[in-house]
Amino acid sequence: SKEDATAIMRTTAKYPDLFMDQMMYYELGFMPLDEDEKPSKQGFVTFLSFCCFGLVPLLSYILCGFIPWNTFNGGRGMVNLAFPISCVFTAITLFLLGVVKGRFASEHLTVAGIKVLVMGAIACAASYVIGYLVSKLLLKDDETACDY
Repeated sequence: SKEDATAIMRTTAKYPDLFMDQMMYYELGFMPLDEDEKPSKQGFVTFLSFCCFGLVPLLSYILCGFIPWNTFNGGRGMVNLAFPISCVFTAITLFLLGVVKGRFASEHLTVAGIKVLVMGAIACAASYVIGYLVSKLLLKDDETACDY
């Protein structure tokens, strides 16, 4: 009833921290911050995660140079497989990163993995398109930025 709602509202308004936590969780879907968590620790963990997971595309691209079958004749000449192989390893890594995130955030692991994979794929595609457009704007027709 309206009276009950008013009584609950008045009671929770007496405790601003509880009121804010309730609004954050139920209205915005955010978990309240844990007072024991330190931003410096979270920042350091994020940095380490970025270093570890961010090395995968680079290392897979570099290691492809040591694979004897990294190029093949694809009908239109020799094709370098380093970029597609790097993309596959990056996609796998993004999915695994989402699974790890889902485990900590209590989400369904497959859904969390797919979310991070899709967001990462969109970011990768956008950066690739921007790089391509910038190279077209800055380079002359006889210069090439890469051999693909």
